[in-house]
Amino acid sequence: MEFLAVLLILVLGAVVAVWLYIANQGDASFKFIVDQRTDFTLKALTKDTAVFSTTVPFVNNGTQDGTLMDVFPRHFLPCEQFDAVDTDTRLTLDSANRTDGYWEANIVPKGTGGSIILTVKFTAKSGDIIAALKNMVDMPIDIIYQVVARSPWYLAKTRLIMTADEIHKALAAGQQTVAR
Repeated sequence: MEFLAVLLILVLGAVVAVWLYIANQGDASFKFIVDQRTDFTLKALTKDTAVFSTTVPFVNNGTQDGTLMDVFPRHFLPCEQFDAVDTDTRLTLDSANRTDGYWEANIVPKGTGGSIILTVKFTAKSGDIIAALKNMVDMPIDIIYQVVARSPWYLAKTRLIMTADEIHKALAAGQQTVAR
């Protein structure tokens, strides 16, 4: 009987030790640092289109490696708010730049990160992009990401604002560069 009591105590001690070990492992924790993003710059300009981009850093500041299974942008520019342009947004990993809009799953070790390139393309409905963007409004863009790590997968999002002032400055700077 004494042997069984000692064995039971040892088993319970092992279970508690394993539970404490698992509980202290933690999880991945991602953050897109939109307040450290670069300014939007003009990348391409035609008579009816303008393409802008920015670079947004991210970090896994959790205690475990994690995987960004999917990352995509969602812009908020309803026609009731501004109807002069059609808008297309894409993003890609800065270190594996793709042009097809596909996100490759990316394993991010704890304490490290990277950056994404967010691209916004405006197409003027009137055919004149300069005139169309003259009265542009601020446009929120959500960066939506799916994380797979120790805990069950989840979706999260971070919002940035592409301001009208920023668009006008990038457009003016880009036009000056083209004129030189």
